[in-house]
Amino acid sequence: MVKGLFASTILPVALVLLGVMRAQAQAVPAATPNIATVSFNAAVLQTSEAQRGLSALQTKFAPRQAQLKSLNDEIEAIRRQLQTTADKLSDAERASREQSLSAKQKQLQREAEDFKNDSDSESQQLYQGVAQKVYAFLQTYAQQHGYAVVVERGSDSAPVVWYAAANLDITGDLIKAYNAQFGSQPGSPSGPASPASAGKPATPRPNSTAPQKPQSSGSPPQ
Repeated sequence: MVKGLFASTILPVALVLLGVMRAQAQAVPAATPNIATVSFNAAVLQTSEAQRGLSALQTKFAPRQAQLKSLNDEIEAIRRQLQTTADKLSDAERASREQSLSAKQKQLQREAEDFKNDSDSESQQLYQGVAQKVYAFLQTYAQQHGYAVVVERGSDSAPVVWYAAANLDITGDLIKAYNAQFGSQPGSPSGPASPASAGKPATPRPNSTAPQKPQSSGSPPQ
C-alpha cells in the first residue's frame, strides 16, 4: 500500500521535472563554439573586392587574348589550306608556306607564354593584396566573435580538416562581414571574372604559389 502510494506520488513529480528541464534546454541557445574553420583562399577570391579586381584584369587582358585567338585561327586556316592544296603546289611554294606556318606557330607560342606570365603575375599581385587585408580582418573578426582558434579547412578536393561540423565553418560569414566593410569602392568595376582560354592563353587567377593558409597567428600571408 505504502509502496504503491510512493510510486504514484514520485512518478508524476519526476515527469513534471523532466518536462521543465527539456523546456529550459530548448529555451537556452547553444553556445557558440570557440573553434571555427575557414577556407581562406575561397574567402579571398569570393570577396567583392577580389571579384572587381579580376573583372578589371579580364578587361585589361581581353585585347591581347583576342589577338591570340585571331592568330590561332589564322594558323589553323593556313594549315587546312596547306593540307588541301599540297599536291598542287610546287616544292618551293610548299616549303615557303610551311616556313610561314612554322613562324606563326612560334609567334603564337611566344605571345601565349608572355600573356600567361603577365596575367599570372598581375592576378597573383591582386590576390596577395586582398589576402593581406582578409587575413588582418580575420584576426579582428575572430576576436570579436570569441573564437579561440580558427583552422584552415581547405577545399573538398584538398581538405586540410577531414571533418568539421557545418556550423563551425565561418567562410561565408567572414566574406559577408568583409564585404560589408570593404565591399563598396566607387569607380571600380563589378562582377566576377572568368576569362575564357583560347588556343590558349592562361586565365588570370592566383597561381600555385598563392598562400594556402597563414602560417601562424602572428604573420600574414606572404
